[in-house]
Amino acid sequence: MEIDDGEVVVPENVTLEVVMGENPGRIYPVNLKTITIGRAEGCDIRLADQYVSKKHCQIVFRGDHFTVIDLQSLNKTRVNGNMYIQKNLKNNAIIRIGKTELKFRWDGINEELLNEDDDIPVPEDDSALNE
Repeated sequence: MEIDDGEVVVPENVTLEVVMGENPGRIYPVNLKTITIGRAEGCDIRLADQYVSKKHCQIVFRGDHFTVIDLQSLNKTRVNGNMYIQKNLKNNAIIRIGKTELKFRWDGINEELLNEDDDIPVPEDDSALNE
């Protein structure tokens, strides 16, 4: 079964699991077209991590895949150890936000459809920012 978020049908059983940081093992459902992650009260997923920006990043469903988008955060968003402005997510990708690591899980993903040309790494002149 899929979840209807307005006009977009979001697949179910998509989650983010805290693997490092506060509340390890906690699982957050990714059940909206856009999930905002940060420290601010209006965020869909709030993390109590001082290195996380108020609105740090978003997870966006784009019809056949999910993408993480950094929201110009101070400490940037990393996927599997690399900093990105935007990155298409594969099953079991590790997203590092501040000192918190989240594992993206979606068993229904067709990774052959992912276009890595859509990925936008942080430019090299920004890569030394607040590691």
